[in-house]
Amino acid sequence: MPENTKFRILSIDGGGLRGIIPLQVIKQIEQLTGEPIHKSFDLIAGTSTGGLLACALTLQDYESLETDTRKYTLEQIESIYKERGKEIFPKTTGYFKRKVDDLRKLFNPQFDVTNLEKVLLDYFGDNRITSCLRPIFISSYNIHRNLPVFFTTREASIFPDKNSKLIEICRATSAAPTYFASHNFKYNSENIICVDGGVIMNNPSIGALIEVLGNSDYKHYKVNGKNLQLKDISILSLGTGRANKMLNSNDSKNWGRLNWIKPIIDISTGGPVKIAHQQIETIYKSSGLDKNYLRIDIDIDEEFSEMSDSSDTTMKYLLNEVNSQITNNHTLLFKLDLFLKESGIEISTNE
Repeated sequence: MPENTKFRILSIDGGGLRGIIPLQVIKQIEQLTGEPIHKSFDLIAGTSTGGLLACALTLQDYESLETDTRKYTLEQIESIYKERGKEIFPKTTGYFKRKVDDLRKLFNPQFDVTNLEKVLLDYFGDNRITSCLRPIFISSYNIHRNLPVFFTTREASIFPDKNSKLIEICRATSAAPTYFASHNFKYNSENIICVDGGVIMNNPSIGALIEVLGNSDYKHYKVNGKNLQLKDISILSLGTGRANKMLNSNDSKNWGRLNWIKPIIDISTGGPVKIAHQQIETIYKSSGLDKNYLRIDIDIDEEFSEMSDSSDTTMKYLLNEVNSQITNNHTLLFKLDLFLKESGIEISTNE
């Protein structure tokens, strides 16, 4: 490895079907490097849809003669959002059916989780955390013990009871309250009941940084055989779209529990995303390590911000905004190019 090589963390936010946004950035990086994303980063962290991406981007292809080959292409992963998103988040049609559905949602999860589980089974089968080509870090929350849970390759490789199936991990990290049922499974020799990691860490970059710094003696968290310090770690943090939803103060001051359910979920997931970004940015800037951190996200209209919106119109809108705000943003692409080079990631001469 070159002496200036960093330990590279790729962090992917939660955000349902808006996970198609960071996937386009990953596609851009693979075009720049000429390599699959797992060969450019040492750890991939994700929450909710970001956790699903972390697994899909690193799952080993056991049928390949090459040991460091990813099972799925980016196009195959993208089809989760473009095509199978309609299975995971089906739309209710008809006025009467919508009214009945609205009433049902007051007492039950909005979507049937069996559709999501079928997609996860199709993609991940019986593969476990240790089937991933690079270390992963995925967040969830155990409501049984009222504690966060972090699923990591580090622990899975040490403790067999923590080497869970990827379908379990993805269900646990994406069990968004009101959208899907919580997920109950055995982990670390006990029964845990998990909800979406976004309730505590929708932007997992700070968690991934602490994971690496706090366990730098772990064999995979090293650069040139040496334990890591902050200066040795670079982080690329990918968002799933910023929607500036403004609550009306005159209306909200009289809201009760029912009115606050959806807004408070948006606040509890969107607020910590910004906090995590501000914290890491401050940590790196105050240490004179600005070039070691880059956050990429886009602004989206509130109309298209619902994470369960599987319509072709919304998918097209999100892709157009990525194209406008990222792909054709020469200033941002320059920052990305500089980040990759500073991190020791080689840019393909064909680009």
